[in-house]
Amino acid sequence: MRIFLTGKNGQLGYQLEHDLKNTHEVISMDRNTLDLVNLQFIEDAVLKVKPDLIINAVAYTNVDKAEKEKDLAYQVNALAPKLLAKVAKEIDIPMIHISTDYIFDGEKKETYLEDDIANPLSVYGKTKWQGEEFVRSNPKHFILRTSWVFSHHGQNFLKTIFKLAQEKNSLNVVDDQLGSPTSVKTLSKAIQIIISNLEKKNNLNFFGTYHVTSDGETNWYLYAKKTLDIMESLNVELKLKKNDLNAIASSQYPQIAKRPKNSILNNEKFKKTFMIELPHWEDVVENTLKEMIRKLN
Repeated sequence: MRIFLTGKNGQLGYQLEHDLKNTHEVISMDRNTLDLVNLQFIEDAVLKVKPDLIINAVAYTNVDKAEKEKDLAYQVNALAPKLLAKVAKEIDIPMIHISTDYIFDGEKKETYLEDDIANPLSVYGKTKWQGEEFVRSNPKHFILRTSWVFSHHGQNFLKTIFKLAQEKNSLNVVDDQLGSPTSVKTLSKAIQIIISNLEKKNNLNFFGTYHVTSDGETNWYLYAKKTLDIMESLNVELKLKKNDLNAIASSQYPQIAKRPKNSILNNEKFKKTFMIELPHWEDVVENTLKEMIRKLN
């Protein structure tokens, strides 16, 4: 299968290119090779490649900066996916698009289902929701919403805690935002399962929106605490002790953009549809930390 992949230098794009290149023909694009503010360029690039599948893994993800760079966030998160979906529809191919928990306001007490009403609190969330709506113009779409993405590549919470634990004597971490830390390896495997079904023509009723996250839930403070536990068990020398990790409320850590308090996405639909299990967040965090340590040695 020939795959047109955007965002190859991002966390997920980097992993996807690594995982897919040996079994598929992957034409990977980054912001240097795919001008996301030039809509005609995007269309021409896709038509030149003539792919069997588009995977859109690119996004403007700086949540706070997006509040000031609204036009750029809209261009990358909404208009670029709109055009990719338009071209995909014209040449009659499927498209996989990555979205986010930030399309919800976080006020729901239970986990979020795919058909719950979107009510984003930030420019980032709003532009990602607009992108979803545009992608739905192509009937052959898979929209995968995820949350709290991490990997050994790029910038993310896990890598930040890993670094600060070896540098800081104390640290304040928010404890009133809930979510499911999700590895890019989990997302990549989910996408590979979708691709396998597409190749086997098993996808006739599978198009739509899915939540793909790790199993289990936590908050940022407990996530950081678990990270310290694992690092300690792996004999990493810590300057930051667990007793010096302080739980604080979101109101004590002001940020420009509002975050949803509840980001827990219900992933049962994906598991049942594709008949797979998704790993628990603690297991994938431990595996990723082991990988990070190996790369340092």
